[in-house]
Amino acid sequence: MKLGFVILFARDLEPLLAFYKEAVGFRACAEYAEWVEFDTGSARLALHKVGPDDPETRGVGLFFTVDDVDALVRLLEAQGLAPKAPPVDQDFGFRTVAYTDPLGNQVEFGEPLAP
Repeated sequence: MKLGFVILFARDLEPLLAFYKEAVGFRACAEYAEWVEFDTGSARLALHKVGPDDPETRGVGLFFTVDDVDALVRLLEAQGLAPKAPPVDQDFGFRTVAYTDPLGNQVEFGEPLAP
């Protein structure tokens, strides 16, 4: 398992962009209206715009890359943990599943899909 992203959820990305891009000097390696990524070396820092009613408007999100999402779900279910929803193949090339940690942060696991 490898940490791929630390995700900061925000209703307004402009102050975060000003801080990380302009003040700190990180270069965006992907930039969209609701998602910006900065390559920081070992993991990427992502800024994700969310709506006012979105539950991910607090804390951070973590995205870990794993070899087998479904095997991980079975392992975590055996330990009494249930995912927020069943695993799903995403259009960005990963099969993902998400959990909420005890502090309310989103923890997502993704398995790269075959090209």
